Amino acid sequence: MNTSGWAITAVRPHPRVALFQVAISGYHEYFFVTEGITSISITMLDTSGNAHPEPQTFCFAKPHDWRDDLGDDEALLQLWQVVGVRR
Repeated sequence: MNTSGWAITAVRPHPRVALFQVAISGYHEYFFVTEGITSISITMLDTSGNAHPEPQTFCFAKPHDWRDDLGDDEALLQLWQVVGVRR
């Protein structure tokens, strides 16, 4: 998918598992998301530079408004919002 200059590739091998690859100009980041009944786990890895050379992993209670039926671009925005990351 290409939304406003970004390229988002999503693979959803299971309703509770998603992998997002995001590219915007020279920025490339990967998100691995797993969803439990009451929790969410997100691992992020920025491969585009030295700003975040290590993976970041978050595991927390699933937000009450979490949705797993969103399109790729909306799902990515939801991920960024839930981990408090602004791009």
